[in-house]
Amino acid sequence: MTKYPLLVRDVLKRKHFESAKLIAGHQGVNRQVLWTHILEIKDFDSLINGGELILTTGVGLQLERATQIAYLQNLIRNDAAALCIEIGDYFDHVPAELVAMADEHHFPIIIFDKIVRFIDITQDLHTYIINQHQQALTQLDTISKTFMELSLMPNGILKILQVLHQDMDAHFLFISEDTKSFYYPVEAKKYLRLIEEHCQQHDVQEPIHLLSIHRDHFVMIPVNGLGQVWGYLCMHTKLPKPSNYTLLNLERATMSIAHILMRNRMLQERQQSREDEFILALIQGQPVDIQHYQSYLPIESRNLFHRVVVLNIHYQAQTVSEEDWQEVQLHNAMYVRSILKKLGFFPTVSVRQHEIIILAFYIAADYVKENQDSFDQAIHQIVSRKAPQPFDQLAITFGISNVYQSIESVPQGYKEAKSVIQMQHNQLASSIYFKDLGVYRLLLQQDNATLLQYVKDYLQEILLIDQKNGHDLYQTLGVYLACNGAKNDTAEQLFIVRQTLYKRIERLESILGADFLQAPYRLNLEMAMKAYELLKKTAPDLLRF
Repeated sequence: MTKYPLLVRDVLKRKHFESAKLIAGHQGVNRQVLWTHILEIKDFDSLINGGELILTTGVGLQLERATQIAYLQNLIRNDAAALCIEIGDYFDHVPAELVAMADEHHFPIIIFDKIVRFIDITQDLHTYIINQHQQALTQLDTISKTFMELSLMPNGILKILQVLHQDMDAHFLFISEDTKSFYYPVEAKKYLRLIEEHCQQHDVQEPIHLLSIHRDHFVMIPVNGLGQVWGYLCMHTKLPKPSNYTLLNLERATMSIAHILMRNRMLQERQQSREDEFILALIQGQPVDIQHYQSYLPIESRNLFHRVVVLNIHYQAQTVSEEDWQEVQLHNAMYVRSILKKLGFFPTVSVRQHEIIILAFYIAADYVKENQDSFDQAIHQIVSRKAPQPFDQLAITFGISNVYQSIESVPQGYKEAKSVIQMQHNQLASSIYFKDLGVYRLLLQQDNATLLQYVKDYLQEILLIDQKNGHDLYQTLGVYLACNGAKNDTAEQLFIVRQTLYKRIERLESILGADFLQAPYRLNLEMAMKAYELLKKTAPDLLRF
């Protein structure tokens, strides 16, 4: 482990390589040298670990060409750093086939035209590597203490990135779904969107993730907390493979960043409790001192609007502990809050057992106060999120109220959002917006007794006939009305012949009258059918005639 990795190009500048020549693999001079090894045999799979600078006099290469090629292939396969050959009595030149193979794999081949003492080379390089190793250990200890100190300071994540940059002269970023992203120096901002998109498109789970895009190389280390990935520390590097020092340094930095996020999380939980108290008081219609909770609300403005958004959340697995459920609900709330903030909202969030309530404030001109595109975008991002195990089996239903300006409208907005969720669960609506519920918006305001009487007034005789004789008059009436009295279309949708349809229509006319397709009678029938469908889902026991 060295802070500054020893590369092949660095080796070529050492005193003992003054007469050496690089004859192949010129594009591989950035390969890291971890050790040196004198190798004079052809079978060596168990003798090298990778990263070795191989020294040989060519004794093992005094064989037919196929054996020489196999020897070089074996070095490349075992990830040796480079091959140094002493040209002399045992090996007088490097064949063109070997040079071509080395160039193809960017594997450096270095030759010595003069006799060199391999013992001097190994002593020089090993001394350098060991000294760098000791210095790196000391530096790691010092920088770890610095990270811990910075984790207790304001804006600690950015300060940690600054220290990393000073230590390794590279660009650093911290990417997170739930919190603000950071980068340092300012030039690193150009990679921000690239890395964010990569994290959104790929489920990065491995402890060390290496990413190469064109000529840019990145090392990504997950920042973990409470069994979840809270973000990624990312380093832009010139080398496709980072040194051990780099990895250890990044791991220590991620631990300190995790401490910062944990502390912020505790503060957020405390704030969450206050927001829960505030929203609960509002939806229950209790008196609220707005000034006391002003920190959770945006500044009043003539163009400030809000909707109440409710997320009904259930875990599809058979069992989940209460502690785990509280954790996933809090994590979901943090994620939803971050998504809304990025889209320009000012969210106030409350977490309950199986729902998240959001007062989504936003500023808009009167003619675009619906702001539906932004809400659609937020819902899409929430739904498409790749949740970590074991919380990837969440069933989420959304309800969004009408647009309001007054904070006193929150109880009504909450009721509307809950109504939307109820209608979706009952499969009577597919839209997530209250304004799209149509006539159900009126029916939901009525008590069941009123709805039942309305159904009896218009549909009781038809329903009784169907119950007694097993007929399909109710279904026929619904399709006939939907087809605006078009008999051909009605018969096709019911999969019956026209003669059967004519008999059913005659029966309907005998019960309802020949003018039941005319307004306002038709409107009354359609309203009664909607009321019947609502009662079937919400109060089926009442439907006894």
